[in-house]
Amino acid sequence: MSLADTQRDFLGQILASPAPTLSEGMRVYHHAYRARLLGAMAETYAQVWAWLGDETFHSEARAYVEQHPSTQWSLDDYGQDFADFLAQRFPDDPEITELAWMDAALRQAFAAEDADTLDATALMQVSDWETVRLILNPALRHRSIRSNAPALWRALSKDETPPEVLYFEETSGLCVWKTALASRFRTLEADEYALICALAAGQGFAAACEGLTLRAADSDPTEQIGAWLGQWLAEGLVTGLAGTETTS
Repeated sequence: MSLADTQRDFLGQILASPAPTLSEGMRVYHHAYRARLLGAMAETYAQVWAWLGDETFHSEARAYVEQHPSTQWSLDDYGQDFADFLAQRFPDDPEITELAWMDAALRQAFAAEDADTLDATALMQVSDWETVRLILNPALRHRSIRSNAPALWRALSKDETPPEVLYFEETSGLCVWKTALASRFRTLEADEYALICALAAGQGFAAACEGLTLRAADSDPTEQIGAWLGQWLAEGLVTGLAGTETTS
């Protein structure tokens, strides 16, 4: 048997589920492999673990491990699609999926590249708003949500009693990013989130604003968008400008 054949056989015995009849030494490897992956899942999804409880979390994590073998040398990114897995397992409980997404996104954001924030005075130098494009924080992750998962996550992370689960008829948005070497998150109402999605997709600022239809009929679009832009700058969501010339 060649070395490659031996390695394939060894891997096959480790990955096999249910466990085949193995020697004592192979049983150690078979168990250690799963224990290491389960440890990585527990570390990444601490708040999901707290929410589901030991028995349910470990049951779901084990099911995930059996269906998703590790494909990388490092376990840093292992289990990043656990939220999608849980969405299929708990279709009537969106808060579980959203908590899992938050756990993973906050970890990813922390590991993302750092970026300088954009000074508000830079906006005063823009000469052509028709072509300007906002560069968003490279650590930004976002998704739509249907529950109060952010409030649940915050309480769980502080070992506090979480509030009652709430579901919303209208989806809102959740953004996760990093500033000052710390991950952070904020819930966005539908209009603000729609604008962030357009900008994250690469649309120019003017085009993204023109495509926005505010749900509040009495809202002044210019005033509201200006308020959002000011908040994004303060929060470090916008880190640069592109596609425009500036005045001297």
